[in-house]
Amino acid sequence: MRLKLISFLFVFIAVTLAVFPIVAFRVTGASLSVSEPEYRGFCPHRFIFTGRITTNREGTMRYRWLRSDGSGGAEETLAFASAGTKTVSTYWELGGAMGTYHDRWMQLEILAPNSLTSNRAKFDLECIPQMRLERKIYKVSGRIIAGGSHADWLSGLQLKVKLMRGTRTVSTCTAAFNRDGICPYSLVVFNAPGSYRVTVEPVHPTNPDKFHLCFNSVDPASISVTLTEAAPEAINKNFNLTWSWRHLDMNQEAFDSPCW
Repeated sequence: MRLKLISFLFVFIAVTLAVFPIVAFRVTGASLSVSEPEYRGFCPHRFIFTGRITTNREGTMRYRWLRSDGSGGAEETLAFASAGTKTVSTYWELGGAMGTYHDRWMQLEILAPNSLTSNRAKFDLECIPQMRLERKIYKVSGRIIAGGSHADWLSGLQLKVKLMRGTRTVSTCTAAFNRDGICPYSLVVFNAPGSYRVTVEPVHPTNPDKFHLCFNSVDPASISVTLTEAAPEAINKNFNLTWSWRHLDMNQEAFDSPCW
């Protein structure tokens, strides 16, 4: 009886294996793509590679990355819970300030459970120089000084100071008098050495009351400056202001323009 049972089991297993053979775990497909087949621009640049690996059933496979420069990545594993496709990714960053790299590639190599290689994902790289523009500051500064008594009356009144190149205004600032009758100014240009002229004019407020103050002139009428890379700043470019006033509350007639 025991012998018959063993014989039956043997026949049953043999028939089952014949009808339902055990399929070995295998990688059935591997492909690879690159983010940019061609790139021309600033370097270094990073290329992203995406691989697709397909298996016929559950299991754990082993793979590595190959590169055209001869370097191979470390061995990696990927587990599948069932038959299907999974993605893997890596990157390659290369290129100096300048240089050209043609026909570079990466490839997936399947190590186990079977040997298989993907296509080569090829790319070209051309590096171009990256221009770095230095922002150099050129500056002119000084004061407009009001002479005479009652200079504090000018407190808060404004002047417009211009930096001129020929007939063209390249920089302006609006500056105000303090209670000491001093109006500091500062003019700035970037990456523009050269010869300039500084001029001054009043800024007219609306509705002046009590005093009518008048901008008569500045001495000198303009100041010439030369800014160079070796001497990018011109300081103490000062003007002296001549001004006058009328007492409007004492029925004195107002000045004609240009007055505050």
